[in-house]
Amino acid sequence: MKNFGLIVVAGMLFLLQGCAGFHANNIEKVNADQLRTSSANKVKVYSRWDFKTDSANAQVNAVNVATYKKRFDEVLTAANCCVIVAAPGEADLVVDGVGYDENSKAAIIPALITGFSLYTIPSWVTINFHVTVNAQKGSVKRNYDVKDSMTMVQWLPMALAFPFANPFPMEKELGDNAIRNLILKMKQDVLL
Repeated sequence: MKNFGLIVVAGMLFLLQGCAGFHANNIEKVNADQLRTSSANKVKVYSRWDFKTDSANAQVNAVNVATYKKRFDEVLTAANCCVIVAAPGEADLVVDGVGYDENSKAAIIPALITGFSLYTIPSWVTINFHVTVNAQKGSVKRNYDVKDSMTMVQWLPMALAFPFANPFPMEKELGDNAIRNLILKMKQDVLL
């Protein structure tokens, strides 16, 4: 009986890995090193974010707003070019960002069918990451629009690709790379 339980757990873990992610690569890969600067002058940055979705759940939307702000601030801090400030009056650069929920809620239906078929019926979903930013430094104003996507495929043969194309960390990296692209564009426009 003990061996049977172990086999069931091992089988479930194998089946849960029947998915793989594939980047669309709509934007270039940006390393954190490309953003770093050794300048002693740090730009004071204030960012405020909004989240556009068709969901009416205010708590979920507030969490998403906080997540976008946190992500942006973390990548900006890692670039060693800026200091995050608490109010727009203290800032050299004010960033108004918007994250967009462009992911299909209906994607859960094919995923459930795939799960119930033990991954013999394939399904896929495109995961989008899209942000727009209005940045103002003094009289200089710039607008940015950055988006990228990845496709997650659920199908039993994807268990072979899973170790090389794990979609779960890939989704976070998709968003982080989009934010790094945004910051690189701001750096190229001499806002940072």
